[in-house]
Amino acid sequence: MAVLNQLPVLGMIKEFRRSWRALCSSERTTLCGPDSMLLALQLSMAENNKQHRGEFTVCLSDVLLTWKYFLHEKLNLPIENMKVVEHYEDIKKTYDDFLKNSNTLDLIDVYKKCSSLTSNYENNMISPIQLRDFLSGTEYAVSDEANPHMPESPVKCSQNDEQVRVLVKKIFFSYLSLLVNSKNDLALASILNIPDRGLGRE
Repeated sequence: MAVLNQLPVLGMIKEFRRSWRALCSSERTTLCGPDSMLLALQLSMAENNKQHRGEFTVCLSDVLLTWKYFLHEKLNLPIENMKVVEHYEDIKKTYDDFLKNSNTLDLIDVYKKCSSLTSNYENNMISPIQLRDFLSGTEYAVSDEANPHMPESPVKCSQNDEQVRVLVKKIFFSYLSLLVNSKNDLALASILNIPDRGLGRE
C-alpha cells in the first residue's frame, strides 16, 4: 500500500513549532491532523442538525460532501459546481468555535500562519493543492483496496493486528494530548466511547 508523502506537512509543522511565539498566543495549542479535523467537522454538523432538526446525528455522505467543499473553500481553491449541505456557514462557525474553545489549530490554520513567515521556509512552502491532497488522502495509490475518503468506525469494523495497533496509538496520543491541553475536546471525544460504552451526546 502506498503511503502519503508526509514530509512537506511535517516540515510545515516543525516550522510552526520553531516559530510558535510569533504565530500563536499559547504554547499549549494542539495541532489538529486530518482525522481530528474530520471528526471536528462531523461533530459540528451533528450539533447543527441538533439545532435545526432536533437530532444529534449526521449522514456519512453529507460529512464527506462537506469535507470536500470545506477543504477547497478554506484553502481558497476553486469551488465552482461543488455541492454543499444546508447551513454550511453555521457549520463552519461551529467548527471554528469548537477548535477555538479547545485551544486547537487545524493544519490549514497552521499553513496560513506559516505562509506569513518571512523566513527560509517560504522557499519550501507546501502548495494549497498539496495540502488538500494530504488532508483528503488523494495521494494514495489507485490500487489501494482501502478507500482513504471513507472513515471507518474504530469499534464496529473488523480489524487486523495492524489496524488495532494504529487505533491504540491514536487513543494513547489522545490521552497524552489531554494531559498537555485539558481543553482538547477532540481528544476527549476520541477516547470517551472507545471501547464502545454506548455513550450518547449527554
